[in-house]
Amino acid sequence: MIKGGRTNRETPMSLDPGAHGRAHAADRHRQSTQKARLRALIAMSLIVLWILTALTGFLLYIAPAGPRSGGLIMFLLTKAQWADVHFWLSVAASLVTIGHIAIDWKALTACVRFLTSVERKSMP
Repeated sequence: MIKGGRTNRETPMSLDPGAHGRAHAADRHRQSTQKARLRALIAMSLIVLWILTALTGFLLYIAPAGPRSGGLIMFLLTKAQWADVHFWLSVAASLVTIGHIAIDWKALTACVRFLTSVERKSMP
């Protein structure tokens, strides 16, 4: 009990009755903004990583083959070094893809559920 017969719960936080609701709304907005930024960062990372992986894969595809082609220098790196770059870009892209799926799991399942639903009207 506090002086005057009030408990701690009854003590007003501020004089503005709507301040508490606005604070929660601001927190929700900040969280949704952070989540949107994270999704955008992941999407851009996926695009860049998979494009670089495709480019290094194409470079390795058009590179000459043969017993001594591993030492061939193309764009400052040897063919063997390009293979290593391609491998690690693929690993990074795969990890970011797994993170993307984990973050957007609800959206993915909702999309699959919608696309496989029998009740969905056929598109004209």
